[in-house]
Amino acid sequence: MHRRHSISTWLGLALLGIVAPFCLFLWFLAAQLQQNATDAVDRQTLRSAQSISHTVEALIESMKTTLSLLSSTEDLAAGDLETFHRRSQYALQGTGQFVIVTDRDGRQLLNTRVAYGEELGTISDMDGFKRALEAGRTIVSDFFMGRTSGKWVFNVLDPINEGTVSQASMLVTTMNVDDLAASVSQVPLSAGWSAVIVDGQDNVLFADGPETMERGDRGLLPDQFGNLDMSDGPRVVHFEDSEEQVFAYSPVRGTSWNIAVWGPLSSAQKPIVETWKMLLAGTLTLLVVCIVVIYAASRLLKREVRGMTQMALDLGRGDIVPPVETRIREIDLVARALSTASYDRSTKDEQLGFVMGELAHRTKNLIAVVLAILRQSAKHAETPQQLVRTATERIQGLGRSIDLLTSGDSNSVTMRDLIENHLSTFAQIGTSVILAGPVVKLGPDVVQHLGMAFHELATNASKHGALSVASGRVEITWTLDDSEDPARLKLTWREQGGPPVSVPEKTSFGTRILLGHTSSSLGGTTELDYRSEGLVWTLDVPASALHQRYSEDGGLQDS
Repeated sequence: MHRRHSISTWLGLALLGIVAPFCLFLWFLAAQLQQNATDAVDRQTLRSAQSISHTVEALIESMKTTLSLLSSTEDLAAGDLETFHRRSQYALQGTGQFVIVTDRDGRQLLNTRVAYGEELGTISDMDGFKRALEAGRTIVSDFFMGRTSGKWVFNVLDPINEGTVSQASMLVTTMNVDDLAASVSQVPLSAGWSAVIVDGQDNVLFADGPETMERGDRGLLPDQFGNLDMSDGPRVVHFEDSEEQVFAYSPVRGTSWNIAVWGPLSSAQKPIVETWKMLLAGTLTLLVVCIVVIYAASRLLKREVRGMTQMALDLGRGDIVPPVETRIREIDLVARALSTASYDRSTKDEQLGFVMGELAHRTKNLIAVVLAILRQSAKHAETPQQLVRTATERIQGLGRSIDLLTSGDSNSVTMRDLIENHLSTFAQIGTSVILAGPVVKLGPDVVQHLGMAFHELATNASKHGALSVASGRVEITWTLDDSEDPARLKLTWREQGGPPVSVPEKTSFGTRILLGHTSSSLGGTTELDYRSEGLVWTLDVPASALHQRYSEDGGLQDS
């Protein structure tokens, strides 16, 4: 047995059912907001790393362009290194770039950092020098301490094609990493975030300052920095340092360098925490308000429901219940409904008796139609099996008409609905069967009478007529003629493309339905024309007959 609870209990459960999913949704929303914020920080961090990478790539490309222009000068080709030194020094003034020319052994022939003719040794970056000679193409070195400048620098080295008069074999542009850091620091970063350039030897250049650290000096870097493999960038990772850090790195194309950007994830979580606090406070406030409202509503509902209970008891005893007024509109509706119900009880009893009489009347008519079908089928059946088959087919056709009437509003069945219902089992509507005519609504009795006629026509056409061959076709057309008074419905069934037609030797039950029963039941005329090219059946009835009621005997007479 189900446990019963008060209105207050049910309202409380309803409140719980509303608030609990709401709280879960808030929790999901806050988690989603936090995840979205984290994803946004990841994307921004990676974009920052890639932006710095593009800035460095652009700077290196400008140095390569400088090499390309300088390598094609006439002074260098003619071996006039002094003029080449003077013009290069002037052209690169203010760019932060310097030019070095070496022979095949790496000895410096000139260096625009110093005056031409000063004693120079071999180039500081012999490793990069050898790699450029072996590769035969332009390469970018790692960071190293330059002997001439006394500062951390990097080189872009380009082998010179043979053909110069001088001993020049390598053309180099060099730049201080201080200047590189200054150009990279123009990319904005959030407070507390850092960016570095890491070369192939793990030397680190901070993008926000000129500080460069050799391998092993990691005092200003995250603890997990040394455990990261940046060979598969660009990529974003998270790791724990003093707090959770977001770390992104991106390679610099054409070099062994990587750009790394990192910062605390908490910078993205602060607004989420504030949002969560506001949502929590709002939820608690809403919960308190809902509890107060539900308590007041439950007291009011209890009082009004008790009044409705008394009205229902009075109605059950057969009393006339007067309407009452409450403070709840819906309960007022229930009260008026109970009052109306008490006045309508006698009327409903009369209506029920009428419905039962109508049901008995229609049942009697259907039984009369079925008995007439059985009697007529028995007259023309040669064997019991033929009687069973014929009667079954005709009763099934009558059943399809009844199904059509009971599937919806019995007064909304149209001529097209009726024809499609009976012929869809015999042929494809629209292909073998062509329909054309206006919308004509039929009454329940007309549906049965015409349904039997269409069933007989379709059965005959499928066995002996146009529908018995693939090339056959049936055209069914109907019109409403308003020129006559009263208006009349004219329908034509025309078969084409079937076997040749001849007049039957004896009149069958189907013929009597098509010529006698249909015309007499609808008060019109019918004709059967056995044309050699195909059977033609016409129906001409008053339009008013399409909505007539059932006859007392079912409308099917024995012939």
